[in-house]
Amino acid sequence: MKAKNIGIFLTVLWSILPAMAWAARPQASADIAELSRWLAQRQRDSGVVGVSAALVVDGKIVWKQGFGYADKNAGIAMTPGTQVGIGSVTKTFTALAAMQLQEQGVVDIDQPLSRYLPEFRIRTHGEDRNQVTLRRLITHSSGVPTDVFRDMRSDQARYTDVVTLLNRTALAHAPGTVGLYSNAGYNLLGHALTKASGIDYTDYLKQRIFMPLGMNNTGFADDPHAAGRSKAYGPDGAEAATFELRDIASGGIYSTAEDLAAYAAALMAAYGGERSPLAREATVRAIFTQRSDIPIDTNKKGLGWFLFRSDSGFAAYHAGSTFYSNAAVLLIPEQRTAAVILANTVGSDAVCEQFAFRWLEAHGLSVKDIVPQPAPLPVSSSISRSRHAGYYAQKNGYAKVEETETGLSIRRDAETHQAIETSPGVFTVQGGGEADGDLYYFRDIGPYHVLFWRRGQGERQLGYRIADDAPGTVWKQRLGRYRPVGYTMPGFEKIAEAEVRLQDDGLPVLQVSYNTGTFTYPLVPVAADEARTGGLGPSMTGDAVSFGTDAGGKVMTYLGLTFRKE
Repeated sequence: MKAKNIGIFLTVLWSILPAMAWAARPQASADIAELSRWLAQRQRDSGVVGVSAALVVDGKIVWKQGFGYADKNAGIAMTPGTQVGIGSVTKTFTALAAMQLQEQGVVDIDQPLSRYLPEFRIRTHGEDRNQVTLRRLITHSSGVPTDVFRDMRSDQARYTDVVTLLNRTALAHAPGTVGLYSNAGYNLLGHALTKASGIDYTDYLKQRIFMPLGMNNTGFADDPHAAGRSKAYGPDGAEAATFELRDIASGGIYSTAEDLAAYAAALMAAYGGERSPLAREATVRAIFTQRSDIPIDTNKKGLGWFLFRSDSGFAAYHAGSTFYSNAAVLLIPEQRTAAVILANTVGSDAVCEQFAFRWLEAHGLSVKDIVPQPAPLPVSSSISRSRHAGYYAQKNGYAKVEETETGLSIRRDAETHQAIETSPGVFTVQGGGEADGDLYYFRDIGPYHVLFWRRGQGERQLGYRIADDAPGTVWKQRLGRYRPVGYTMPGFEKIAEAEVRLQDDGLPVLQVSYNTGTFTYPLVPVAADEARTGGLGPSMTGDAVSFGTDAGGKVMTYLGLTFRKE
């Protein structure tokens, strides 16, 4: 759920994984015992208070176990039946609900969100709001911002209030162009499903998913939890005072390792053609089919799931994080095997990742298989090199491109590389040390002129070209430090301050200082009193930053929070 820490499935983390020593199909009891020993040791070494996990082999739960404590002070052990908040794994249930209703003809996921939520009136700056469809909400390509940090607690607002909160902001990107992970988008989706079906989101999931699968220990914050619910623990292992989030359609489910394993088994059974209370085979296969209609994306995606896919097969994956707990679910449908894990401590995302990725790699897939294949390089171009010159808004600042006699000069962060035009529209760094052989090229995608960088088989977009006009007098008056006022974010992670300043070349940036780190974003003006944070996905880009005044002086609004200029 934490918007800045979504990276468990947005960035490849294979380099941190331990070496694998298993055979391709670790189904023997000795292999499972080895995994159990590894997880027990990892739980102790990492300081995670409690972990529970389960494995599915040949469609059956063959192992389940708890480690550590659900309640350390009371000495209550963590078990496979202990409830833990699963965070964004909830999104897989919301996507399944959408596909069930699609199968029944209650919704059409290719219709605009406004067909189901006519009150959706988020501001636009040239984008077509009607291109925000249910399908694009499911695939995080709708252009809806990542999050709204105001009224996040469930006692302050409901998931259905997110539409009103979003209407005070603006679309982050043109719909259908950028993969931008969005908690807010999934709350809109859950709201739309409630309106279309006439059944509240929580009741729908209980009636159509939890009960048919016998997931008797799965529900929401206020539901009974006879099997026991884990306490929550901070990064120091101390018990934390929990609170419930507003965003239940993107991260509000509590579940157990046993129930999530049953869920995984049921999805794989439906995928394999078995009669299922969840959905028809064709519907589940559509959920696990890789999307190819998002031109700027960092992950292979299905509908509600991230996909690892290679010539040898595929796996579906989703991880989740609340402010205190973490979870991960990995399915390999064609091998009818799955791994699930839950943990109750801040910082336990690494343990959950590593457990799931060990299972992934032991079954012939690699963490790197989540990265989309690069698009073909340009083969011809009549575009003058001068058209590429300018500043490009990246997530953490600006890149600068200048024309030279033989190609382009490209400045990224503190380094500048000279790139020769080695084929029409393709520029290659020569004699640049580690950067030798790097390729740069450009592509027009939606409203963006995008700079791409390729090294070996890896590729990513660096940013999009912006107007490089120097800030005028009004913008210069906005420079300075801003302090949060009024509402503050719940949880242990807080925004301490924000600063609007000019980068070296006189372009504006927003520097946001949390108690856990500092993040810098370009500020791209889109109106007299509004800018967007620069960059193109996968999270926290394109957010509206508005400026104004009130009785106390100059104010800035960002992510639904208000800041006052010092």
